[in-house]
Amino acid sequence: MNLRVWPNWETFERELPTLGEPFFFSTKATRLVWDAPLGTPASVVLVFGRETGGLPADLHERYADRFVTMPIASPRVRSLNLSTSVGIAVYEVLRQQSRAI
Repeated sequence: MNLRVWPNWETFERELPTLGEPFFFSTKATRLVWDAPLGTPASVVLVFGRETGGLPADLHERYADRFVTMPIASPRVRSLNLSTSVGIAVYEVLRQQSRAI
């Protein structure tokens, strides 16, 4: 993993096409994370929102086909902890990429 920090979203979004295939995580998405092709591209970019509010609505509109979600078994659970979600996503990328080799 190559963790990088940008000063703002606009700077990051301008560089996004050169970084890899983006996947945005949201409880509002309909495609499950393991149904997304995270192992096919050489580089993927995992984008997560704030724990309290998720990602902005305009990103949902612009990148609708790039959004994925994680299944939550209980209807009483609204979302997973952000660090837990990142860990699950990173290991799903690793799992899919190891199968692609």
